[in-house]
Amino acid sequence: MGMEFNRRIGTSDANDAPNISAGAPVISIVIATHNRSHDVLENVNALLPQCVGQPVEVIVIDSASAPAHAEVLEDLRGRDGLSLIRLDKPGVALARNAGFEAGRGEWIALLDDDAVPRAGWVEAAITCAARCDVHTAILAGRVIPRWPDNAGSLEMPPSSLGPRARLLLSVVDEDGFVDTTHHPIGVGANMLFRRSALDALGGFDVTTGRVGSNLASGEEAQMMTDLIAAGYRCWYSDAFVVDHKVHAGRLTRAWLTERARKEGEVELRSLKTRSQRIARALKMLIATPPLAVLQIRDRPEREYYLRLNHNLGLLRRVLGWAS
Repeated sequence: MGMEFNRRIGTSDANDAPNISAGAPVISIVIATHNRSHDVLENVNALLPQCVGQPVEVIVIDSASAPAHAEVLEDLRGRDGLSLIRLDKPGVALARNAGFEAGRGEWIALLDDDAVPRAGWVEAAITCAARCDVHTAILAGRVIPRWPDNAGSLEMPPSSLGPRARLLLSVVDEDGFVDTTHHPIGVGANMLFRRSALDALGGFDVTTGRVGSNLASGEEAQMMTDLIAAGYRCWYSDAFVVDHKVHAGRLTRAWLTERARKEGEVELRSLKTRSQRIARALKMLIATPPLAVLQIRDRPEREYYLRLNHNLGLLRRVLGWAS
């Protein structure tokens, strides 16, 4: 990809990619950020002490942050073991691709800017990656929610959230070290991809990544789907853990509803053929009227309103109503 790749993603200073010695790192840790500079500082302050003496590198991608945030991020350039790349164009998938291109590790680790790695994250990630055979291209980690202080008084307190809502909030809290290929779990807040597999598929799909306030996301989920379809395996481990900040604005029915709709849109884009799209749309059409009735008397464990809005998101994309 090289220079042409950098022109495509709008890199303004791609020459700031890490200077890697002959012994390349095992893991390149990529943190994409847009206007969350103080979250990034908490992230790297927890991460960098763990990196000392370990075969890892940290790459922060400033995804077209506003000047005030960009200025804060510039101070990271002097931190040992960390490199900063600035992009002129925003977009999570674009930023992750820039980190993937710059990284030299056998594995590319994704961390959200507002995810704080717990003590032992680096060592556990290296250990778990070493346990994966060459057919494994995805290794997902545990994501524990850090609820806001006033979470219990918000419209959608944690006690009212079912499994679908928790997943939309990027909560992944399972036990064990298990092969999840047939039921993949994992979110981009804490996930590793084998670099050679990413390279074979050309990086993340920029049409599915979040940009600004648009809640459509899913480039990592799409990559998981494509890699598994290509014959790779997916594993999950509870050994490397992050605390992921859940902002108060997300604990509302409106936010969760729109997020579910965007997930439906992304699902449609992930279907490769016209016949797959038609079949999925027909299934959604059949299921939608009953869900519209059932959501009137919804319960957290059922989450009919989220199922309904996922369907509506897919259908509005089919009908060309999505923005």
